[in-house]
Amino acid sequence: MFYKLPILIMLFVSTSMLSNDFRFGKVSVEEVAQKEHHLEPESDAAILYKYRRTYFNYVPNSGFELVTEVHERIKIYNKEGFDWATKDVKLYISDKDETISGIKAYTYNLVNGEVEKTKLDRKEIIREETNKYYETVKFTMPAVKEGSVIEYEYKITSPYLSNISDTKIQFTIPVNKLEETIAIPEYIIFQKYFNPRSVIDIKLKEGSKFFSHRDLKFTENTYDLELEDIPALKPEPFVDYIKNYAAFIKWELQMTNFPNSLVQNYSQTWENVTKSIYDDVGLKYEIARTNFFEKDIDALLEGVSAPLEKMGLIYNFVKTKVAWDGFVGFVPDKGIRKAYIDGKGNVADMNLLLITMLKYAGLDANPILASTPDNGIPLYPTRNGFNYLISGVTMGNQIYLMDASDYTAGIGQLPKRARNWRGRMLRSDGSSDWISLLPANQSVQRSSINLQYKDDKLVGSYYKHLDGLLAKNYRDERYSYSEDKLTEVVKDKLKGFEVEEISVDNLNTPGAKIKEEFKFSGQSGFEVIGDNIYLRPLLFETTRENPFKGDTRNYPVFFDFEKLLITDLNFFVPEGYEVVSLPENIAASLENNTAKFTYSVAHKGNFMRIRSHIEINQPLFSAADYESLKNFYSLIVEKQNETIVLGKISEDGTNQSTGSGR
Repeated sequence: MFYKLPILIMLFVSTSMLSNDFRFGKVSVEEVAQKEHHLEPESDAAILYKYRRTYFNYVPNSGFELVTEVHERIKIYNKEGFDWATKDVKLYISDKDETISGIKAYTYNLVNGEVEKTKLDRKEIIREETNKYYETVKFTMPAVKEGSVIEYEYKITSPYLSNISDTKIQFTIPVNKLEETIAIPEYIIFQKYFNPRSVIDIKLKEGSKFFSHRDLKFTENTYDLELEDIPALKPEPFVDYIKNYAAFIKWELQMTNFPNSLVQNYSQTWENVTKSIYDDVGLKYEIARTNFFEKDIDALLEGVSAPLEKMGLIYNFVKTKVAWDGFVGFVPDKGIRKAYIDGKGNVADMNLLLITMLKYAGLDANPILASTPDNGIPLYPTRNGFNYLISGVTMGNQIYLMDASDYTAGIGQLPKRARNWRGRMLRSDGSSDWISLLPANQSVQRSSINLQYKDDKLVGSYYKHLDGLLAKNYRDERYSYSEDKLTEVVKDKLKGFEVEEISVDNLNTPGAKIKEEFKFSGQSGFEVIGDNIYLRPLLFETTRENPFKGDTRNYPVFFDFEKLLITDLNFFVPEGYEVVSLPENIAASLENNTAKFTYSVAHKGNFMRIRSHIEINQPLFSAADYESLKNFYSLIVEKQNETIVLGKISEDGTNQSTGSGR
């Protein structure tokens, strides 16, 4: 459930902005001298003013071109805000290129009580090829330090009438004032989409005005937005991608209806979008190419008949044969043959190569279009809703997902960048379907601690088995580590203990279970008071604090994937001691068993076993579930931190302890 926070259209200027002049270059002493934001003093930076004007310019004998003018002024409060001093502008390049012009940029600092400005040298403006369809124009502001104000403006001209950029309203820093104006000729019809995941309610002022230029006369539809004091997106634990919850407006071209021309309808269905991608950008062509790898695959699969084994061999072959160049996209860059020969390619090159080889081996393999978290979740049928491509093999009722660009991923283990809710599977017959990109199975961690109290210290052995995405996360972090580095990581986790005989199995075997083992000893995890020993039984597996600390929450809680965490403690009561008190058994669950927690204690003679069992049975919880989740984790923290109390037995066989409890 989302609660909309209204931001009203400005009818007056707030007192916090009375001294501000937002004309370019009119930066005040007060702005540069400001030490912290007036509403969010913890902010590293703030957008003092953000202006964008978008309009269609008519060029005689050529037609309309899309023009976007940008002016931004940003305050840098501390070093953590320095990232805001670099600006990236993405331009589409194809048969006709988008262009950027009129870049003007200054940094303002306070020197001896006066504002001193430093101009951006044009030599510091660089162009980088993002891929064959986009380039990035980038500049970093000069003389930036804590307290600086930066300001820049530029103009983008595009021959592509559909390329109205998103109206971005909310950021990870606050915005003092935002002005946006868009004017669209009556011949060009756009649809507007607001982000349904945003908690901010945006009111857009719509109108029209008459335009006349020589013999050209028409009506422009206008859209104006003027907002102030827009709150920053606040990071919260367990959020899939914070910018997915930002307020924005997307603009989709619906149709054009120019005088003396036929109506061109650009409205799409998902079926039309995906079929055009399959036919037009090279997917259909690439999947049909096999002659350059046939001998290699024949040799690889010689004597192999089981489909799953074929799939695994080909998947690992592609991952070791071709390296990912770091670029995403659903459009092949080099093409699968050149990527195969060069040993490097983008996401589409690698996964199309995988699909082609799987098809050659007789498997029902198809491309799946996806969107990375930073590209958002597609809101309406458009090619721009996708920016990624993975592989899928259908066997019976099951679809096996693979991404050859991720070396550590096993079959069914997509990297987080590709695991964004759902994707669209494309088939050669033109059909397509939505499929879930979330893992089909629960990921499990099973930990076991065998523990004794000897010679005034704890001595034990530890075993941990991980599968699914829990194993992949472990592998992602550590697969490149040396043995010494692995030992260092384990020892850092077990501060207060001596650790030895560390071993990790299957670290470099994607898809296999991870097995971690070691022995430990030390004087941590317990306290001796008088004749009593107070032991926190789960030691370094204890949940120390509740990850949910806020009183309220605006965003859903995203656990990424379903998981089961089981920790067993096997403890031998030391000779000369007996149990004074133990934690009580408990079982708790959320509604419909979406999350479960059990804590059980079994004690017989000098042996006891404690089991902590935490189950998260759905990846996403709404903000309305926040209080229940917070209480659920409070119970976990409270229970796992309860102590076992052991009391020393006197010579006459009685307990010398006077204390009890936890």
